Amino acid sequence: MKRFRRYAIALLAGLGGAVVVVGVALAQSPSPTDLMAEANAQYERGEYSGAAQQYEALIDSGYEDAALYYNLGNTYFKMGELGLAVLNYLRAEELSPRDADIRANLELARGRTVDRVESGGEALFASVSNLARRWVTVGEMGVLSLLLWIASAFAIGVLSVWRAIPRRQAVRNGAVVASAATLLSFLLLLSMLYANPNDDSGVVVASTVDVVSGPGEQYETEFTLHSGAQVRLIDSRQGWVRIALPGDDLQGWAPSVAVEALRHGG
Repeated sequence: MKRFRRYAIALLAGLGGAVVVVGVALAQSPSPTDLMAEANAQYERGEYSGAAQQYEALIDSGYEDAALYYNLGNTYFKMGELGLAVLNYLRAEELSPRDADIRANLELARGRTVDRVESGGEALFASVSNLARRWVTVGEMGVLSLLLWIASAFAIGVLSVWRAIPRRQAVRNGAVVASAATLLSFLLLLSMLYANPNDDSGVVVASTVDVVSGPGEQYETEFTLHSGAQVRLIDSRQGWVRIALPGDDLQGWAPSVAVEALRHGG
């Protein structure tokens, strides 16, 4: 029994020590806020390469924030990396679509690009989704749809339970309006979920890239794109990605390293 007690005490002491070590390690490791502040300080000092590395490390650790992508876009813009600047401004815009600074800097970066790629040829559902995403996020639209559904259900419930309710016509009109708004909001939400143009969107990050007719250097060049051009990703194969310009009038293959997907892991 005494031996068991000694083992138990030793085990508890070991666990306690491990907890203390882990706690000290966590306390000493910098928080995302500290890392962001350090990267911002490097940016202010003009140390753009170091700042970009810090921002990228934050993203690689799983931290995602509109301000982080915006700052990274600004950093790459200062470095003359238009493709990476456009890419990160787009990521920031998706998280904060009403931010005027993000939109202004995105347009500024696009204005410096060589290729003038006009959007067009989208299906109606995708066009509606694109328009909605310029003003609200998917999460915000989901909350709005839920609130409208609750309001319409409440109004319909009141009409069903209380037949002699005062101002019944006004409540009925409100129920009709709320129900119509609920239907519209759910349709917008569905379009944003299932017809999101960002799901297969990419940006040319190489200074120039020859787009060829097949997945290999031996194929004929179809056209050339430059840093910052936004494309649609169609397929990938052994270090090559098939891309298309808006409207799908021009398609071809480019090295995967020359194009980065808007979605991480895409």
